[in-house]
Amino acid sequence: MKNYIAGLFIASVIIIGMSSSVFGQNEINLIDTPTAKLLEKGSYYLNFRFYQEGGLLIQGKAGLTDRLTVGASYGGTGVVGVETVKGNPEPAFSIKYKFGKEGENNLPFDLSLGYEGQGYGKYYKEGDEIIIDGHPKKLTKSFYQINSMGFYLVLAKKVEKSNLTINGGLNCSLEDDPGKAGISPFIGAQFRVTPKLIVKLEYNNASHKKTKYKDIVEGYSGDKILRKAGGEINIGFKFLYSKDLSLELAFKDLSHRYASSGNRIFQIAYTGEF
Repeated sequence: MKNYIAGLFIASVIIIGMSSSVFGQNEINLIDTPTAKLLEKGSYYLNFRFYQEGGLLIQGKAGLTDRLTVGASYGGTGVVGVETVKGNPEPAFSIKYKFGKEGENNLPFDLSLGYEGQGYGKYYKEGDEIIIDGHPKKLTKSFYQINSMGFYLVLAKKVEKSNLTINGGLNCSLEDDPGKAGISPFIGAQFRVTPKLIVKLEYNNASHKKTKYKDIVEGYSGDKILRKAGGEINIGFKFLYSKDLSLELAFKDLSHRYASSGNRIFQIAYTGEF
């Protein structure tokens, strides 16, 4: 597994080195939620996402047409540091199709429909053991800490005469997360403060239910909570180092659904053309 992730990283670096760059970067995602933007035809996007427990997630997307973007991702924990590498169970795939563009046929917003199979954060795998009150308990379900979008519909509207874009939509995750809602809303915004700095804000999993440990492990009947009800508030700061390379720091779960202190991620993104 460790060699597999290392191979993906090396292959990504080679692709970057052999490619030509494109001007600017479309904000196809905020932090955990999608926007209605797509990649241009013939362009691609590579993202290296570093998260808790030494985690690294590598995401790649390609613009097949101006209206169709596809992608794949894979990662795991323990990649950075001295812990044992634990890869995600399988790669995840994504697809996004743009139904309409703002101003096209008098449409007042961008409109896209897509599927995203990649969840974020720690992966809870059925059969693994976690410690509750000092005792090991076996998981009975498999799910990501932040469940994947699954199928989603997203709208985007640029505020006139400003650098502010509002995004919002509905999604239906297919993961076996006991607290997920059937259909859940999400909303976010991005604001270009300067030509090189973008601030992002989002609210995800708004309809997520409370998750108790007894819902996901065997042999435990207490009321200890894994996750509180409601959504996560995330804020990110993206620095455009060059026209094709960006660095991003995000502060996640400011609403403390999982922990009292939230968590942080760091991302390196590259956009090129083929």
